[in-house]
Amino acid sequence: MTTTATEQEYISKHIDDDVRALALRMKEGAADFRPKFVLQQIAGIQAMRRKMPQWTDNQNIVYPAHLSLEQCSSEFTSNYKRGIVERLCTNISDKSFADLTGGFGVDFSVMSAEFSKAYYVERNAELCEIAQHNFQALSMQNFNVVNGDGVDFLSNCDQKIDVIFIDPARRDSAGGKTVHIQDCEPNILDFQDVILQKSDIAIIKLSPMLDISECLLKLKNIKEIHVMASDGECKEILVVLTAEKPNDEPKIFAVNNNQRFMFWRSHEEYCSLLIANHVNEGMYLYEPNAAIMKAAPFYLLAEYYFIQKIAPNSHLYVSDNWIEDFPGRGFRIVKVGGVKDFKHIEKANITVRNFPMKADELRKKLKIKDGGDIYIFATTLADGRKVLIKTRKI
Repeated sequence: MTTTATEQEYISKHIDDDVRALALRMKEGAADFRPKFVLQQIAGIQAMRRKMPQWTDNQNIVYPAHLSLEQCSSEFTSNYKRGIVERLCTNISDKSFADLTGGFGVDFSVMSAEFSKAYYVERNAELCEIAQHNFQALSMQNFNVVNGDGVDFLSNCDQKIDVIFIDPARRDSAGGKTVHIQDCEPNILDFQDVILQKSDIAIIKLSPMLDISECLLKLKNIKEIHVMASDGECKEILVVLTAEKPNDEPKIFAVNNNQRFMFWRSHEEYCSLLIANHVNEGMYLYEPNAAIMKAAPFYLLAEYYFIQKIAPNSHLYVSDNWIEDFPGRGFRIVKVGGVKDFKHIEKANITVRNFPMKADELRKKLKIKDGGDIYIFATTLADGRKVLIKTRKI
């Protein structure tokens, strides 16, 4: 399973090269050089070095085929999951943990660290072999690698597992991506009663494309929902279930790197709609981050930060005074006008929200190059006017 000295030398030399180009010119080597394996390692490091630098810095880590890395969590999201466990589960050192869909093992390696017993369960024998090797390379302790079905493992456990983690595969039999809970493998809906009977806390990772309303409608005993985002994109949705039915409605956390906003759906439903009656030069404009856009506490956001929405369906906000901790990006408005007022700008970043043209179409019409320190928001105001708002980022 380990890389040979010859293989490691080649990997280090070509770590930044195009894997497809390497494959075309690579020849079968000696007994201590496996071309397919080496290319798999280079591709794995390239795919994971931004997500898990702690792993890619360790030359003893072995990487599986690319598909097994596709759903892999980042270091940030894995540590965040560990934080959920530490907050909700007391006396972790005396308790047990099981990852029922082990995969590459990143989440398991981070989440299981403090438990007295930890089970990595995976149906794929090759992934189990890789996980066993990697956990040893990371000097992990108290782990058990189980080659088997996660549902069967949980069903046949003699004792409760205190905390379980499940990351269902989001691919169908034809290899296409799936979103809905029932289309993932395993189908959580088929055995959620077993989950609640056999564990105290269950953390389920779901598709970032899934509507939160589907979680609330189909899953039982939801304590929390966490919408995870980074780099302007929603990455995953985490649903926390508990064996005992929570007394309160689920808390929803919108997490975008270090920006966090917590709310209850009922609070959003009872909020008044605060709409700006004007948008002028000198005001501040705010664009919610990707987690907020997914979690959708749009009315509550305005009420909480004392800001106003530009229009009911334009998810941009304005204020007269600067809001330091808004969960998103903030800008100072330089100019508000129509398309004809912005043809003199050579370079700008264009964002379109509730506007009849796409960003590329507007850029072409204005003959503006992408980039620079000017940010233009094309949107619709409360009175129906289609405007462009020129801003500078703060």
